Amino acid sequence: MSSGYNNKAKVLAYARTVKAKGLKLLIDFHYSDTWADPGTQIKPAAWSSHGIGQLQTDVYDYTYDVCASLKAQGTTPDSVQIGNEINVGMLWNDGKVINNDFTNLSLLLKSGYNATKACNSATQVIIHTANADSDEHARWFYDGIRAKGVAWDITGLSYYCMWHGSLNTMYNVVADMRSRYGKDVVIAETAYPFTADDADSTGNSVTSGCSGYPLTWEGQATHFTHVQNTARDAGAIGVFYWEPTWYAVPGNGWD
Repeated sequence: MSSGYNNKAKVLAYARTVKAKGLKLLIDFHYSDTWADPGTQIKPAAWSSHGIGQLQTDVYDYTYDVCASLKAQGTTPDSVQIGNEINVGMLWNDGKVINNDFTNLSLLLKSGYNATKACNSATQVIIHTANADSDEHARWFYDGIRAKGVAWDITGLSYYCMWHGSLNTMYNVVADMRSRYGKDVVIAETAYPFTADDADSTGNSVTSGCSGYPLTWEGQATHFTHVQNTARDAGAIGVFYWEPTWYAVPGNGWD
């Protein structure tokens, strides 16, 4: 990221720490100079003038380089996300899904998949959307890329109750994704606040909670337990909490 929050050097250093602790490593490619989410998928400045043809090469080369650099130092990624919360595509506007046309996005996803497998065939490729809100949205996306011949290993979904609704809805989407595509499913992001207070002079993303879960330490813990249990019961293989080190202290904003 151009902001300096994260870059290849930091990832390489952190990967050594992760692997030294015996943990597995997921590399989440945003393909942007800032955070990528359903409403923001801005091309990095270095690629800003590139069309879809060059972007396919960009995605391949960048993905392969980072993966190969990790592999060379003995910290091969166990899994890789090709994009982050790409509900309507990535690297906008070239890779944006417009009028239900998944052509350009599929080309970019194939580049990322092929680069990852060329680097290390055992690394699992995750395609991640924030579509745990409805089966209709999830099917629209994953049916769309499947129809274009996109390959992936694990379906990743974000689940935040304040934006994506009930645990029951999440259960149904996870179970359907697992059976419909025959692939493992993870909750790639989830979180719940323990307070609505402002402690860091950065505006809060969430100011009110979900029914039954007060904005307290206990409410946060209970909610996360229920998310894990629901995902497990629906057949998911794992849950990632984002972002456990984002403590509300002055100076520790999003970047």
